[in-house]
Amino acid sequence: MNYRHGGHARGGYQGRNVFEDVPRLFGEFPNVSEIKSAFEKRKLDRKSIEPYFTRVVNEAGEFYKWTPEKRLANAITVAAYLVAQGLKTNQVRKTLEMVRMTELKVKRGDEDIKNDIVKVRYLLAYTVGKATGQSKYPLESFHGVLDPMLEVLMKEPTGENFGKFYDFLQAVVAYHKFFGGRE
Repeated sequence: MNYRHGGHARGGYQGRNVFEDVPRLFGEFPNVSEIKSAFEKRKLDRKSIEPYFTRVVNEAGEFYKWTPEKRLANAITVAAYLVAQGLKTNQVRKTLEMVRMTELKVKRGDEDIKNDIVKVRYLLAYTVGKATGQSKYPLESFHGVLDPMLEVLMKEPTGENFGKFYDFLQAVVAYHKFFGGRE
C-alpha cells in the first residue's frame, strides 16, 4: 500500500523548516516531548515520518511478538503519522469504541471473539470506503496498520493477542490526542 497521499489537513508543511533529526525522534524510545514540540512549531511533516510508519506497517502482521516497549514506540510512530496526515480524533476514537466492546468480552473471560474481530475488520474497511476527499488518505493509513493485525487476530483470536492489539490501539489514540490530533 502506498502512503504518499495528501498533506496535512491544516495546509501541510511543505516548504517549511522541517525537523532535522527525525531518526532521533522515532528511534527505539521515541521522544514524545520533542515530537509534540516539532508539531507545535510545524517542523514535522508526513513525509519525514513516513519511513518509520511504513516500517510499522510492514511489521504489523507480527504485532503479537512486539515487546511492550516496541508496541508503545510503534503506537507513537503511528499516532504521529496520523496527526501529520490530519486524521481527526473522532475517527480514531470510533475505532477504539468498536474494539472496546470486544475488550469487555475478553475481560469477562469470553474467549469467543472471532466474530467480533471479523466485524471490526469489515466496519473499518467500510469506514475507509465511505470516506471522501482528504479524509480518506489518513483513514487508509490507519487501516493499513490495523488490518494486518486484525487478520492475525482472525486466525489466532486469543485473549492474549487481543490484549496486545487493544493496548496498541489505546496508545495510538492517546498519543494522537497528545500530539494535537484535531476534533
